[in-house]
Amino acid sequence: MRTMWRSLMAMVMAALALPALGQETELIWKDGKWVEMAKPAEGTPEGEAAILRQHLDRGRYAEAVKVAKRMIKRYPGHPLTEEAYGLAGDAELRRGRYWQAYRWYERQIAAFPGGRQLERALEREMEIAKAFLAGKKRLLGGFMPIGAEKTGIEILDRIAQRSIGSERAEVALLTIADHYFDQREWEAACDHYQNFLALFPKSPRAAHAEVRAAESFHRAYRGPLWDETPLVEAQQRYLALRRNRPAKSAELKVDQLLEELRAERAAKQYEIGQFYLRTGSKDAAAFYFALVKKDYGDTRWGKRAGEALQRLGGGSATSGGAKVGPAGKRGPAAGPAGKAGAKGKSK
Repeated sequence: MRTMWRSLMAMVMAALALPALGQETELIWKDGKWVEMAKPAEGTPEGEAAILRQHLDRGRYAEAVKVAKRMIKRYPGHPLTEEAYGLAGDAELRRGRYWQAYRWYERQIAAFPGGRQLERALEREMEIAKAFLAGKKRLLGGFMPIGAEKTGIEILDRIAQRSIGSERAEVALLTIADHYFDQREWEAACDHYQNFLALFPKSPRAAHAEVRAAESFHRAYRGPLWDETPLVEAQQRYLALRRNRPAKSAELKVDQLLEELRAERAAKQYEIGQFYLRTGSKDAAAFYFALVKKDYGDTRWGKRAGEALQRLGGGSATSGGAKVGPAGKRGPAAGPAGKAGAKGKSK
């Protein structure tokens, strides 16, 4: 016990006796005592790699990059040179130069495409891409900050292509989709969630993508004057959720959401009837009012449609100028719904 205590005290005293901060001397514990570690020296890959790490550890990032450049020039094919590329990237990353760091990792991957440091480089690139999506700027020419959202998305796409079928590819593609969702860019979010589900239908992250895809389509709908395709897509996805993931469906109150969608579709059909009424096409208007009354009679739009039919004198939905309408139904051939409905940031 006394021997152990004495050893501990010796270690403490040695630590207290370390040279002042900023000096180059370093001690290592060897053979039961602290001994001065040999200073790394230029002239070998090992020595220069040690100097590079030392600069990085001490926050001398510009010096670290210089040493990395020297190593790459002197020892282009040496295994430690792959590490030099990555450490140069780390140096730039630590001082907030995200684009410059990314270029170093890309150079590393190009020089050592199957190298031992590949996974590490891709992880760093993922970190940079997320920083760009979060608002970090890219330094143009090393000093002029510019927006880099598009660059972040391109980096994530490239990571996914390099890691096909992997968990990293899943994370990269889902990060893109979630970014568009957070930015309320519903059309892009719909496309990317669908792409993710096509590639990774069995992924543990698929449930998240399914929910977000349904929400994105629902929010993409811009109102009765616009195409109702997003509502139809959202309805199909919520029904699939209710069928395949009942617990998640209950948590999200999918039944309530389906009722909301149903009411919105009723409003859409009612608005088409109103359009025809305003343009003097009473038979066409009667067709849509009758359709809303029949399919959505329990909604406020069903009641309004019934009232509209009464004002039209019970208007015939199948007489006069009525033609075969949407989905083979008898009625007007087209309504005011030709506008695309999935663009913009509607909700």
